Amino acid sequence: MPRRPGPLPALVFLAAATAGAGLVWAVHVVESQRDRTDFEASADLAVDRVVSRIEKHVVLLQATRGLIAAQEGELNRRAFDRFMATLDTINELGGVQGVGFARMIPTGGAAAVEEEIEARYRVDVQVRPPTTEPWRTPIVMLGPVTARNLVALGYDMYVDPTRRAAMDRAIVSGLPQMSGPVELVQEITQDKQTGFLIYLAFGAGLDTPTSGFVYAPFRGGDLVRAALAAGPPLPVAVTVTDTGAPDRPIYTSPDKPLGKGLVLQRAVELAGRQWSFTVRELYPPAAWRRNIGSILVGLISFLFAGAAAAAVSARQNEAEQVRALAAAARREAEYRGLLLDEMKHRIKNHIARIQSIARQSARGATDVKAFTDAFDARLQAMAAVQEILAGTAVPQADVRSILRTELRQGLDTDQVEHLMEGPVVRLDERQAHAFAMVAHELVTNAMKYGGLTPEGKGLRIAWSVGSGPNGAEEVTVDWDERFVATAEGGAPPAGFGSRLIDASLKGELSGTLTRDFHAAGLRILLRFPLKPAVGATAPEQMAAQ
Repeated sequence: MPRRPGPLPALVFLAAATAGAGLVWAVHVVESQRDRTDFEASADLAVDRVVSRIEKHVVLLQATRGLIAAQEGELNRRAFDRFMATLDTINELGGVQGVGFARMIPTGGAAAVEEEIEARYRVDVQVRPPTTEPWRTPIVMLGPVTARNLVALGYDMYVDPTRRAAMDRAIVSGLPQMSGPVELVQEITQDKQTGFLIYLAFGAGLDTPTSGFVYAPFRGGDLVRAALAAGPPLPVAVTVTDTGAPDRPIYTSPDKPLGKGLVLQRAVELAGRQWSFTVRELYPPAAWRRNIGSILVGLISFLFAGAAAAAVSARQNEAEQVRALAAAARREAEYRGLLLDEMKHRIKNHIARIQSIARQSARGATDVKAFTDAFDARLQAMAAVQEILAGTAVPQADVRSILRTELRQGLDTDQVEHLMEGPVVRLDERQAHAFAMVAHELVTNAMKYGGLTPEGKGLRIAWSVGSGPNGAEEVTVDWDERFVATAEGGAPPAGFGSRLIDASLKGELSGTLTRDFHAAGLRILLRFPLKPAVGATAPEQMAAQ
């Protein structure tokens, strides 16, 4: 029966699997950090492109303020148009609608501004809308000259609270200031976008806080798209909002992420406002592809753990096989020793039997031929017994036939029948072989030491079938030898033959044996259970057979 594997292979597998799990986790962390780092690099680049674009516009406003300052505050449209012509507002400054100037005037000075606009652009406009504020900031110059920008001329931006807040900050700080999300005056088509403006105060007014503002209006979607397109495409989707007005997104990417990917949020201060950038991974890979390294490491670790456990199990099996071979070798050596002892015993018994057969044959022989015939017949009987001992040829044998074959080695055939008395008892193959072994040893001892020796007075064998202790049928054999007792008295020392009888009776027949040495000889009682399939017939049935 194979032994169950010990705990060592399982412990080796667990240890290797644990180490592999740690390695898998480390690789997973590295992969996640690598993917996160790559994504953050793309996301930061997208944010930087937008921020850089706005910073360029701030520089443009400062350059425009320098141009106006160089003209000592005079707004020369021809010089301004030449300046605007040097700028590529579509490619380099995409998103900005133009650059302009809004003059700050008291509320009652609108007429002079309307005349100024008409003289510069040959258009009749009115300062609008109505206001309750003490000052106005109508747009008096805006380039490049387009239909969208011409619509904005005369618009008073100070009326709108969102624009006004940015202009007030620009006056106080002297720095460029961005407004919150608004709808530009230039939105005259159905394609409207959220916009914003950046203001830069210019000079000090006589009766106003400042003489005016250099400013730039922006369409948020155009600005962010132009910024993101300024370079290799980025695999990200961007959403931009002003944190002060989150309900009016400045830009939302039309591209939707194809799955649940990484997300990055950045908050950036821009000209007095805070913008929030939400950047999402546009083409997130499948989970198994993102973690292909850790999956491969996990698979390799699992295979390594299995191989390690299998190797340990194989070593254990080899050690177990070595121990089994050693145990088998010991058993083989013991069995060979037993066979050698039995062979020695059998040889001695055969010599003693042959000597006894020779004496028995010579006792009644009148000449050499008679001796030879008797001796040969008894040797043939001895050979028949050896066949029984080597294994019966049929699946069962009778007690009488086994005893008859044994006794014919030392007695004449007509003498044998008178020594036995009992019913027909058939034994199966295993019981027949074991009983033949016992009978062989008993007859040999009788021929060497007991009732069948020249000094012996005879032998009587009787057997019967009765009920045993547990109710099953039991065979009882009464073996009674008559011979002259030794001078010392008592039983002779037990030899190998006696041990062989005990082993066969107890081990194979599950029976018992009792010996009684007395002054007139030896009486032996054998008892063993009869197999249920084996039957016994009465003595009268035996005679009929």
